[in-house]
Amino acid sequence: MQLEHRQMKLQYANNKGELTPAAFYAGVRNEDLASYHPGFQLGVAGYPYGYMEGTLTGYSELPREMKLIRHEDTDQHIIFEYRHEVIGLTVCVEMERIPTASVLRSVTTVRNESDAPVVLTHLSSACLPGIGGGGIRPWHNKQKLKLHYALQTWNGEGQWRSGDLEQLGLYPTSLHQTGSSIHFNSTGSWSTSRHLPMLVIEDLETSEAWYVQVETSSIWHLEIGHHGPTNAGGVYIQADGASERFGGGWTQQLLPGESFISVPVAIGCCKGDYQDAIRELTAYRRSRLKPENAWDGECPLVYNDYMNTLWGDPTIEKLVPLIDAAAAAGSEAFCIDAGWFAGRGVSWGLGLGDWQPSHDRFDEMGLQGIASYIRSKSMIPGIWLEMEVCGSDAELGKKPDDWFLMRNGARVGGGARWFLDFRNSAVRDYIMDIINHLHTDGFGYIKNDYNACVGIGVDSVGGSTASGLLEHTRAFYQFIDEVKVRYPRLILENCASGGMRQDYGMLSHFHLQSTSDQEFYHKYPSIITGSLAALLPEQAGIWAYPYPLSFEDKFDKQNPNVIHEDDYHNQMANGEQTIFNMVNGLCGNLYFSGNLNLADERNKALIQEGIALYKLERAHIRNSHPIWPLGFNSYGEDDCWACVGLASPAGDRILLAVWRLDSADAFQELPLGRYFAGKQASVRQLYPVDDSQTKSFYNAVKGELTVHFPKRYQARYYEVTETVGVPEVEIQK
Repeated sequence: MQLEHRQMKLQYANNKGELTPAAFYAGVRNEDLASYHPGFQLGVAGYPYGYMEGTLTGYSELPREMKLIRHEDTDQHIIFEYRHEVIGLTVCVEMERIPTASVLRSVTTVRNESDAPVVLTHLSSACLPGIGGGGIRPWHNKQKLKLHYALQTWNGEGQWRSGDLEQLGLYPTSLHQTGSSIHFNSTGSWSTSRHLPMLVIEDLETSEAWYVQVETSSIWHLEIGHHGPTNAGGVYIQADGASERFGGGWTQQLLPGESFISVPVAIGCCKGDYQDAIRELTAYRRSRLKPENAWDGECPLVYNDYMNTLWGDPTIEKLVPLIDAAAAAGSEAFCIDAGWFAGRGVSWGLGLGDWQPSHDRFDEMGLQGIASYIRSKSMIPGIWLEMEVCGSDAELGKKPDDWFLMRNGARVGGGARWFLDFRNSAVRDYIMDIINHLHTDGFGYIKNDYNACVGIGVDSVGGSTASGLLEHTRAFYQFIDEVKVRYPRLILENCASGGMRQDYGMLSHFHLQSTSDQEFYHKYPSIITGSLAALLPEQAGIWAYPYPLSFEDKFDKQNPNVIHEDDYHNQMANGEQTIFNMVNGLCGNLYFSGNLNLADERNKALIQEGIALYKLERAHIRNSHPIWPLGFNSYGEDDCWACVGLASPAGDRILLAVWRLDSADAFQELPLGRYFAGKQASVRQLYPVDDSQTKSFYNAVKGELTVHFPKRYQARYYEVTETVGVPEVEIQK
């Protein structure tokens, strides 16, 4: 039996009266289908797991013993339901068809229909065998499959890497089934602090790409392995958020009649390469996961006072000039970041949780007066919170332990951050009351930060600490949805020390995502290019901070006056740093900061020009998909150029950000052939408009743009638009 969805084909076979998937692919192929495997993986305490259980999750035994009791295939979904007669479990695998993308969204539900408790030790959200089974090269050939994955770290998010299967740990070792495999996983609440929960596998022989995205802010695990004899078939991807072996010891007890639902996972396949895969995932995220807007028209442009500016030290005398300058530059929202609740000169780190305005930072105006002043400048007032934590000096810390996440009989965290338990209705009521007060005071934008990780998990009544974390995470999602229902015009930004929790479990509930805490503008391009593979451009908040006061100057040297000195202004005079910053921000949701009030006239004009362009192009940005003419560049690779494009749905117009980093070469070719080869196109430098330094040349035969930037660390922003006609050859006489 073959099921189809857009570019995807799912082939199922009747194996002893049961339907089990044999292949998952795009296009038509001839494949050895001698070995069939179930479409889910399951472990139950007291029963053997399966082959090589210490290293593999893709060989569980129990699914093979189950009977298919229901099958549905409609325009909305594909469902397979199984029953294990001895244990009394039913397993339902439901794959939602995404009409706008070659993607299926899969969840697995287990129900205990027996008379006794059952303890789950593993449950997949999706398990896809048959990947890369087409063509004639065996799956382990180095020229066959390439795996794309992303490293994450604080200030260095979105670092994509590629490798063949052997390099990453999957290879045949004998005539028997291989025990090797490739694993990516996350434990704790910083779900993207080591890797992004997504993979792309590219078949270089057949030009097909498979992709998977796990959607949770709790534990997650991705495994690539191989079923069967050495040279047969393809590999499998197993995705889950419930694994005893690879998920912090996850287990979940099900009493009779109880169910457990896996975390959602998106799976897909298309013709092409990793860029085509990201295009499909972008379409999926936009149509299925992006929250409903809290605004009319376009998302408001936000100024935030933290990065390279006030560094968590807002006062009335510092804020008012910045508010005036942000309004003059064209900002539509102004977010007061950390420190607004602490006394002057007092470290605010231990006081999180009470969220009472400082008694002396804003003089007689008060925090509410500052919000009113921001409103008077036609901007939405915004404010920073860490609504999920409590500092040890806060009055909130005197609440009973059931207000807090616990592990081993003690509150998780300590010092600056204990963690609130959103499974407790009293906690939810408390934070909702805080939000109500801020909303009443005029704040229409909340930046919710999350600057610590709970570790392996938290106590749970019916399961392990890992299952307790998933319960808490789902309760927090529900709380945020309740906030949006109560305050539908409230804009919500997600941040976790930048991108340490930028998964689409969280981003399906928040409007915006802070991509990074990176404070050096020339280090941001590698983060931008990589993050756009994981985030919608319109949700990717990218800092632009012209006229920065660095952290070092603010705190280490105790020299905050450096930005007033002549040497500083001379360094900024040519405007190149401002241009670079604004080009960064034009790659997604422009999120700007910096000491705008101190900028000279040239830099003020460049800031205003960049903001005006962003407002003009944000409709294009929110409908675009990213492309990478030069691929991804790594954080530590400065001797290079970087480039990312935002292409229209039809691919006939591309906004192109180009950076010359520390490359010694002043020229760079930008291949755009996948969209423009053999086509005429117009090329315009959109930013800055007044520029006699850089040059460009477009080769219509190749669809290639060559640019010349005479200086290192220069950036420019281009528009490339297809025009009617075919390339002409000019003959010199």
